[in-house]
Amino acid sequence: MFTVDIAKHVPAFILADKNGYALARAIQAGLQIMNDTVKAAVDCITDYDEMPEWRLDELAWEYDILYDYSADIELKRKWIREAEAMYSLYGTPAVIAEYLKVVYDVVQVEEWWRYDGEPYHFRVTVADEWTQESADWATAAIAKSKNVRSILDNIFFSSMTSEANGKHSFAVAGMEIVAVSDIMRDVSIAVQRMGTSMAGVAITVTSTT
Repeated sequence: MFTVDIAKHVPAFILADKNGYALARAIQAGLQIMNDTVKAAVDCITDYDEMPEWRLDELAWEYDILYDYSADIELKRKWIREAEAMYSLYGTPAVIAEYLKVVYDVVQVEEWWRYDGEPYHFRVTVADEWTQESADWATAAIAKSKNVRSILDNIFFSSMTSEANGKHSFAVAGMEIVAVSDIMRDVSIAVQRMGTSMAGVAITVTSTT
């Protein structure tokens, strides 16, 4: 907004009087408080970089967007800031990738025809170490961002930043997952098909030398 300078608006003879000066400064203080309050209110509504976290959460509800209320505040700002652009991607593989990229540096979404899958199926690869927390978050995030008819086959977790380097671990929706870690911390997976539901995924992790 602006900084109030009452001297620009009050005649000099009034400021020369001590009572006039005191009154002018009191008016200035009041106007400055009002100005700062209005600025804070406007920022709360329009400035995604300045608004408090509760307002970000409120906007997420108002916009009905992909959002994680437990996420870091900077991630929340990014989701709110990009909400309008993301709307045009809803129902596409791109929106899944963009949503996951706020957590994972590298994300690849492959549609069924790229890996001889069944129609309307897809799989996802992310560059990250496998953890139960990460697997749960990714599975929930994909469930929220995919279109209704699409079916998630696999989520691949890789500690490598390049697909050409080494093995991948799988977290697979609707499957029992057994992750086997070797001494190099690369992960391979044995999976057994158990269904297609995204809920009730059982994950067991064992280490070998």
